[in-house]
Amino acid sequence: MRKSLEVIAVSVLLLVLVAVILGGWNLVLQGLKSAGNTAIKSALMLVVSFIVIGQIQVLLSRERMDSWLGKYSGIKGIAISAIVGGLIPGGPYVYYPFARSFTEKGLPAYILIAFLFGKHVYDFSRIPMEITLIDPQIALIRNLITLPIPIIAGLLAEYLLKNRSVANLFSEGEI
Repeated sequence: MRKSLEVIAVSVLLLVLVAVILGGWNLVLQGLKSAGNTAIKSALMLVVSFIVIGQIQVLLSRERMDSWLGKYSGIKGIAISAIVGGLIPGGPYVYYPFARSFTEKGLPAYILIAFLFGKHVYDFSRIPMEITLIDPQIALIRNLITLPIPIIAGLLAEYLLKNRSVANLFSEGEI
């Protein structure tokens, strides 16, 4: 961690030096103002995201997950997990802690795989941006083409991992 901080500090010093040379201290202050605005927006997103994670973890207790997976095992569980993955907002700092909780809940590994694929392939929060910036038809085509990918990945994981739990995979050193 210290080495990373040192690299970033050197980068900051170099960028500040370039800003001073190109535009003086006024340009440096503009950069600091922009950084402050980004930090405030990111901090708010982080706080809200952690509240979402906390609420989901409380609502999806081990008992509730066990009862759901009893009802929704196999392809139903995979589809639900993929959709939940697509609904989780934010970046890795949001969904990795949630995915990590799968080990504590003793969930099957195929549920984790479907969740992660669902997050990366579906990411429903991206759809309005795609429609606005690209084209509604292209966004629809992309979503329809990629729709089965998390399901296929979950089914493949279910077949290959033979109902092993996420915790078992971590303890066996396979992940």
